[in-house]
Amino acid sequence: MKNITKEVLGGLFCVVVLIGLVLVFSTGAAAQAGDNAVYNSSGNCNSQSQCAASPAFFDASVFVGSVTSPTVCSVLNYVLNTSNHILTSTGAVIDARGVILAGASPTCTSAYPSPWSGISSPPPSTILLPAGVITIPSTWVLPSNTHLIGEGDNTSAAINTTLRVSSGTFTAPGPIIQFGPAAGASGISLEKLTLDGQGMSVNGIVNEYAGDDSYVDHVSLYQIRGTGLLVEGSAANSGPYSNILFDTTSNYPGTSSTVCAQIYDVSGGTRGIHGLTCHAYTNDPPAAVLLDSSNNTIADVTIIGFYDGIRVGANGMAKNNVLMNIAGDTVPTGIGSPINTIHIENGSTYAISDLSIMGTSKGSSSTYTVEDDLTSTHLADTYVAMYAIGNKGSGGYYSRFTTTPNAASWVVGAGAPTGSCAQGSLYSCIGSSNGCGSTYYALWACAYNGGTLGWQGVE
Repeated sequence: MKNITKEVLGGLFCVVVLIGLVLVFSTGAAAQAGDNAVYNSSGNCNSQSQCAASPAFFDASVFVGSVTSPTVCSVLNYVLNTSNHILTSTGAVIDARGVILAGASPTCTSAYPSPWSGISSPPPSTILLPAGVITIPSTWVLPSNTHLIGEGDNTSAAINTTLRVSSGTFTAPGPIIQFGPAAGASGISLEKLTLDGQGMSVNGIVNEYAGDDSYVDHVSLYQIRGTGLLVEGSAANSGPYSNILFDTTSNYPGTSSTVCAQIYDVSGGTRGIHGLTCHAYTNDPPAAVLLDSSNNTIADVTIIGFYDGIRVGANGMAKNNVLMNIAGDTVPTGIGSPINTIHIENGSTYAISDLSIMGTSKGSSSTYTVEDDLTSTHLADTYVAMYAIGNKGSGGYYSRFTTTPNAASWVVGAGAPTGSCAQGSLYSCIGSSNGCGSTYYALWACAYNGGTLGWQGVE
């Protein structure tokens, strides 16, 4: 056997000491799980005085017996309240996935309607919610640096997490979840759960205050007949809001006040909505998505039901926005496509400019893929690859480019243009002199000549 060096023996001794310290510090707080021993500033861990416990993870189920008439909300409130000396101001991960199995009721009461009730300065936390239905009597206002994570957002699976409003106490319009108590909030997120409005005219998620590092991912907005997602005011740089399903269900079809998502008057813009399905079952709701703010991207959206899919500039200024892959009902469900996949308002009330649309389609029962009231253009094409509107000129007219042959545009080819064209279109011939026709025109315009509309050489 080879000799064991002093360095190896020293390393083994440090590992044994480290494990011993973990056990020593963990026994000081039975509710903690995963206390980690960490080095102090000297960088050594040769004795207990040189190491410290890191209470980064807590099992909330241990505290169920510490609370009178425990509920999911009251147990979490007990852990979050720093006066109970469980968490410090540095915060931690709170695993609440076992609190219901440990005896806590899934129905929160008016005494503790949310985990943060009565706590003036909640510590930062990542809360892992249990599977099942948690009934809440009023809005959950998420403080800064709070991350709420469920077990999943599939509304049909019992193993996932649902926050359901109490039909007897919850007051419309809510919302069910509010990001931040006041302007200046940040670091708030909601992931992997379902919000159930029980068919009430409540709002799902409202972010008026939280900016950087605030987002939504894999959340279902279920049986909500108000606004599913509302981002407004001081929520600049928030997002992205991704993988969201809005479904009123056939039991509660949408009403005239139902909106899937809205971005409204956010100064500086957001990181956008990426991955959204809006399902209203009827065309009664005026619009699925209301885009009433500047500097946003909305991508990968499917709309079923609703009158308009995305309505731009109806309630506020909308400049420098990008819409990508917007589909007006891609499957023949028989429920109804939006009448217009994208509807651009006329700009008479709120300024609209620099809008880029890349990849949009309409369902078989839809009227228009793009209804553009700015330039009085209505496209009934099943698919439109690109439609872009620029700034408004001094004469009141807009620059515009589109790939559809059914609206004036500027196209390029190697030979002289032939066939039908939309009046006002331009064509650049970049082929050889012979390829561009006997007159060698490099630029052509679609105009009337002798009462016939066709391509006319310009120069």
